[in-house]
Order: sequence, then C-alpha cells, then structure tokens
Amino acid sequence: MQLDLQSPEFIANPYPTYARLREQAPIYPLESGAWLITRYHDVEYLLKSPLLDKDVSSIYVQLYGRDMNDEPAYRIHNNFWASMSSLGRRKLVVKALNAGRVSEVRALVQKSADQLIDKWIELGQADLMNVFAYPLPVQVICNMLNIELEQSLDFFAETKLMSRAAEPHPLNAAELNEANTGALRLEMFFREICRQRGEQLGEDLVSQLLIAEEGGERLTEDEIISNLIVLFVAGYGTTANALCNTLRLLFLYPEQRELLIAKPELLSNAVDEALRFNSSAPITFRTAMESFEFNGVQIGAGDGIFLALDSANHDQEIFVEPDRFWIERPLTVKKPLTFGLGSHYCLGAKLGTVEVEVAVETLFRRLPNLIIDNIDQLKWQPTWIFRGLESLPVRW
Repeated sequence: MQLDLQSPEFIANPYPTYARLREQAPIYPLESGAWLITRYHDVEYLLKSPLLDKDVSSIYVQLYGRDMNDEPAYRIHNNFWASMSSLGRRKLVVKALNAGRVSEVRALVQKSADQLIDKWIELGQADLMNVFAYPLPVQVICNMLNIELEQSLDFFAETKLMSRAAEPHPLNAAELNEANTGALRLEMFFREICRQRGEQLGEDLVSQLLIAEEGGERLTEDEIISNLIVLFVAGYGTTANALCNTLRLLFLYPEQRELLIAKPELLSNAVDEALRFNSSAPITFRTAMESFEFNGVQIGAGDGIFLALDSANHDQEIFVEPDRFWIERPLTVKKPLTFGLGSHYCLGAKLGTVEVEVAVETLFRRLPNLIIDNIDQLKWQPTWIFRGLESLPVRW
C-alpha cells in the first residue's frame, strides 16, 4: 500500500490509515532505510528490546549522508540522546528533576495558570494556543530554571525549528540555517545561565543539574545545556499541543465534557484518555543496533525504526472501542504507550500530565462559558511527528 505521511488527509486524521497498516502492513518500509511499526504488541516489544537504541546520530547520517555533528541543531540533539542512552547519565537528570521545587510542581503550575488567565480574562475571546497553551509550560519551565519569562519568549521560533530535526526527512538549506542559528542562540543563552549558577548555586533545576552526582559521576556542561534546550524544545510544544488536543476532544464530545464537569474526580482519567486518543508526540524512533528478523521482516543494522505510539493506542486488540473518546474507559491489562516504555520512558511525563490537568480544571472553573466555535474546522500543524493544532480560537 502507498503511504503519504505528509498529506493533508493523513495529518487531519491518521487513524484510518493506521488501522489499515495494522491489518495489512504492520511493519511498513519508509524511505531512507526506515520502518514504521503500528501494532501495540510490536511497538511494546520493540520499546523494550535491547536490539534497538536511540542512536539518533545514525538516523541523521542516513537522512543527510554525512555526520551532522557539525550542525549545531543536530549536535545538541545528539548530545541529549547520548546522555539519555547512558543509565548513569539518565539517573543524574532524573535526580535533578526530582529535587527541590520540582516536587511542588502542581502548586507552581496552578500559580502560573492563574497569572496567565488574569491577563486576558476580560477580553472575552482569544486564541488559547497563543495566550495560554504555549506560555503556560514555558512559564513553568522558567520558574523551575529561575529565569525571567521575558528572557525565553524570544525563543519560540527557534524551538519550533529545532523540533523539526526529529522529522524523518531532511531540512532544506534555509531551514537548516535557521535551526542552527536558533540552536546557537539557545546554547549561548544557557551557557551563560550555567556560568551564573556555577558562581552562585540555588534551588533551581540548573543548579540541581550542576551538582547532581551519582557514584562520582557528574554531567558535563555540554550535557546540561543540551538537556536544558531539549526541555524547552520538547517540553513546551508537546504540553501546549496536549492541552489544546484535550480541550478539542472535550468540546467535540460534549457529553464527555458534561460528565467531567459533573464528576471532577474524573479529571485524571479524562486527561489520560485524551492523551491516549490524540497523543501530542505520536511517534518515537529507535535505531537497530544489529541485524535481526522481526515477524518475518529482515531489519538491517542501522535501520531507523519509527514506533507509532498513537497507532498502538488505537489498536482494537488491546482497547475496547479504541476510536471512542471515553473518560470512564475501563482499565485494561495493557496501558497506553503515550509516553513510551522502558529505559527511554518520557522524563517529562509527570510534569506534562500535571500541567494539562491543572490547565483544564482552571479553565473550566474560571471560564464556565468557554466555547470553541467551528471545532470541526480547526487546522492541524503540518507534521506527523508531533500532533497539535495551529490555533484554538475561543470565546467566553
């Protein structure tokens, strides 16, 4: 079967295509020596397989035919994933994330949400993506890093471009130049922040990364900087998209929204179900570290493996009525793979989920007459690696 992952039809609704793939071609060959995996059991198995790893540098070599470490945007991604592939390095980052103020994240998110809503609640209408969904995770991250919000707001364009390094096709020369320019600005910004914290440590996340130690092992400055940049790049976009995707579903299925309002104790269930139904990060990728046969298909060493988490979360072999948005969905033995599984389980899963929960509760409480007009005409961002709306106009 022919597959165009960039087509407007697929971007708008990938689930019928995923269903056909699960039935007809669950291990689908992509261009550039890569494979798309769509069934839940296959995705689950490969997420835990020692035969795969996040060797992103190899994937970039396949895409461009050269070592991309000379390009700042890709060098930063490579540094980050190299540190995440080391169990010791990953423990250091987790240790920093779980320290100090980060443990008080719900109160921090609540304060940020209220501050943002206070700025525009009198307007009566707004693009919720721009005035709330994007600024909220950025403000939370800024508080965690102890930097001024205004210092970071200028980086939106750069972080959007840098996130495209995860696409399974190369950037053109102009896009690569813009991404590199943004990467260098971010790198210079966070290197200066690291220098300042090195002179005077605090309780913020940058300080925690600088002092994190496990068995005599510590993070290098380049590793800290790459982690901080990826926290910005991956953290704000996926959370903003997750929030708006959740709101879209709650208004697309008004009976579910009314049920949530009547039973606010279902908030966590509602967010989990929304993240299952429309993941903001629907694809994760791995590299085959050696050749192996998988379900009758020969996978070559160095092949890129794109694992369709969103497809796995709609697999009828696992979930009852998988294409139904159902906030009282009965528990299943297998859990959604929204945040991955195994050694590369998303570090920001807890933070992102809390941000969406607090945001939804706060919006419904403070804007009880919230309305999304023309909900069936909302446009999706033109990418299949991330899933998010271009805008979310609302009124109240």
